[in-house]
Amino acid sequence: MSKSTRALRRPGRRAAVAAGLVLAVGLGVSTQAVAQAAAPTPTKASAAASAAASAKATAAPRSITGFNGDLLTQTADFYGAYVDAKDDAAGPDTKLAKALRTHYLTPAYAKRLTAWEKKNNLDGVLRAQNVPVEWTVSESRNGLDVIVSLTYGGGESPTTTTRFVVKHEVAGGITDIRPTSAAPAKPSAAKRSVSGRTGDSVTRIADFYGAYVDAKDDAAGPDTKLAKALRTHYLTPAYAKRLAAWEKKNNLDGVLRAQNVPVDWTVSEGRDSREIRVTHAFGGGETPTVTTDLVVKLEPVSGDVTDIRRTSTH
Repeated sequence: MSKSTRALRRPGRRAAVAAGLVLAVGLGVSTQAVAQAAAPTPTKASAAASAAASAKATAAPRSITGFNGDLLTQTADFYGAYVDAKDDAAGPDTKLAKALRTHYLTPAYAKRLTAWEKKNNLDGVLRAQNVPVEWTVSESRNGLDVIVSLTYGGGESPTTTTRFVVKHEVAGGITDIRPTSAAPAKPSAAKRSVSGRTGDSVTRIADFYGAYVDAKDDAAGPDTKLAKALRTHYLTPAYAKRLAAWEKKNNLDGVLRAQNVPVDWTVSEGRDSREIRVTHAFGGGETPTVTTDLVVKLEPVSGDVTDIRRTSTH
């Protein structure tokens, strides 16, 4: 119904209510009783909306968890950080995109992908010219394959989803990215998935920490080029300078607040949109022995990191 139609109906409704009041007073009925009778009763729709709002208010904070050395996590780290690099407000961060491709793609596939891009005039990692608004990385039925779903479009209703099979060699590097019509395995206790949203604070910090852990834990030794590119992209220049001074004084990695690399990590919402919580578990095997909790503060406009502080170790 249009606004003009509603405007035409309102005077008639008010007149009917007024007439009812006059009639009721004439019959000796109190205006309070009429007001109570005229008041709308709660509908199922309003009750449902109230319940939904209550559920939203009590919902657990959103979080993303990664496991060091896990192919699903590494692929999510790669795609998440790559999307961030391509979607930078100042224009694509080509240094970060290049460092990510060098780290995660095998040299042979990187060469083939460049040739494919030249021929097709598309970004070979995304298989598109633009950047997705959402992405999901899921396990497949083959342990060395991962399913990546990229959703494109604007607003709350993305319009197109493309799906790829990302193949890995046993050592972990990506050897192929191919479109597929196969649906990813449904998430369950046995099949995991990781999802992110472009521009979302939790996603961005998970992308940063996930890729940073991968860079620091590279089998050939720390990938300093990728680590530097990540810090340049995600940290404000002022904080990057302060962090370097802190590291020199404390002999620790300032991003991780440690000398070694965590075996798993979780990034979750903080008290407000400018604060993200990061939990790192350190140790060997299936039972990490030390857990550290960090608070990562964000610049309100750009979303870049302005501070990292350790709140507890246990």
